[in-house]
Amino acid sequence: MSSNDAGVIPKIVMGTFDPETRWRDPDLARLPAMPDKDRESIVLCMDELLFPFCGPDDVLYSRCKIDPALHEYLNGLGFSFQSRYHYDLNDEHKPLPGSDVFKRCMFSLAAEQAQDPITANRVLQTAGAGYSEGALLPGSISSLYAVNGLNQTQSPDEALFTNATNILSPYAITAETETYLRAAGPFDPLPDMETVVRVNSKIYSSRLLASIGEKRYGMEANSAAEIEAIGTTLLKRGSYLLKDPFGVSGKGNLLIDSEAMQRRIAEHLYKQEGSGLRVQFLLEPLLPKVTDFSSHWFIQENGEKEFISVQRMMNHQQNYSGSIQADEDFNDMLENAGYFTVIEKALRALAEDGYHGFVCFDSMILEDGEVVSIVEINARKSMGLINAYLDKWWEPYGHTGWLTFFSLGLPQGFTFGKLLHSLRESGLLLTAPGDYGIVPLSSNTVMVNEILTRRHIAEGTQNKRGMPKGRLYAAVLGRDDEHRSELAKSLRQMLADLSVKVYN
Repeated sequence: MSSNDAGVIPKIVMGTFDPETRWRDPDLARLPAMPDKDRESIVLCMDELLFPFCGPDDVLYSRCKIDPALHEYLNGLGFSFQSRYHYDLNDEHKPLPGSDVFKRCMFSLAAEQAQDPITANRVLQTAGAGYSEGALLPGSISSLYAVNGLNQTQSPDEALFTNATNILSPYAITAETETYLRAAGPFDPLPDMETVVRVNSKIYSSRLLASIGEKRYGMEANSAAEIEAIGTTLLKRGSYLLKDPFGVSGKGNLLIDSEAMQRRIAEHLYKQEGSGLRVQFLLEPLLPKVTDFSSHWFIQENGEKEFISVQRMMNHQQNYSGSIQADEDFNDMLENAGYFTVIEKALRALAEDGYHGFVCFDSMILEDGEVVSIVEINARKSMGLINAYLDKWWEPYGHTGWLTFFSLGLPQGFTFGKLLHSLRESGLLLTAPGDYGIVPLSSNTVMVNEILTRRHIAEGTQNKRGMPKGRLYAAVLGRDDEHRSELAKSLRQMLADLSVKVYN
């Protein structure tokens, strides 16, 4: 079944990950951080992970060309979608883009391409117009979630726009989204940029909790002096987190565990204040959590809400390391704790403030059993949402996938084809929809730095190779948590056999 057969308008799925760096006011002071060019390139290629939001007639518009072998493999599992790209880094007949050009927002790049009659129709790798022969067609993404009379064959962002000329399904709205809408439209309207920036700030999350009468742990500080005053009080009870309003996992948040460290950070911020930058942070005591989880929703433009999924999150030292669907017992526990009542109030507030679209609430459970309903709000798509959409493909077989990633160091001569071949030869690769195994989800997050390094050396603009970093995103499908762990362990061994280092 194609989306046209279902009477659904084909949509364009695209976006730039780590939008927080683009939402952030450049006049705000920053916490100290080590620049990581390899990480930046990887994050820019994470848009490949959006393919689960596509149907056969939908277009995944990615920054870089998806490896054809991966596209063919995913198509064989039933993930049928069209693929448009901006850069083919392997095409040595074309010069590499400069770093400043390469890291521009995808909407800006796509807007330029939409206005170029030669490249506007660069739609390649259309791996089939439908699902592969013999593959069981999974139910629509929205079949579990459809409420309020929505069409069962439509996902939440499709069901609203049946009269639209085009549908744009962004990962996140950025300042450049409007440029693309004008260049490639008409599209149905999306929330305005000012609203999106406002509701994604951790300051907004904290104030929202107060406005709906719920407990909040974060305290705002609008100067280096306030950070020292509030922080000194917090340190008497233990360590605390200093959070940038637009900090993300592993970036923009600092654990302060001593007065000496606090003093160093305050001095760093005093200097920025002296240069005219504004200080705005949230201070939050380090809570004794035992479980991280998130819930995922869709707010329609008329304010109606749809529940999508609860995902348990695996974190390591404040860094995201994976998502897996929560079971019924977990959801029942949240219901009994009043979690969904709090979230309903937050959803209503978001709608009243003008936001509609996907939203994720990061939450946690403490050692004493207290449920902290809202740690922060992500008014965009998210990794947990991607896993929820992936799970709709495994659902007909009663399977649940674990979305995770492996940070890699790649040896010379490594290719994505070698990775796929080794997964297949080792028996780890999931090759049929009802089997167990590993499903690689992106190619350029693995290869982008290897390709750039190889080409820079060939062009004479780089001498030393080092060990380029990559990141393998994968869905691990097993019978249970233990089996999934065994599969992940076997994958690590297979990578070691390929002389690939795994850093996490």
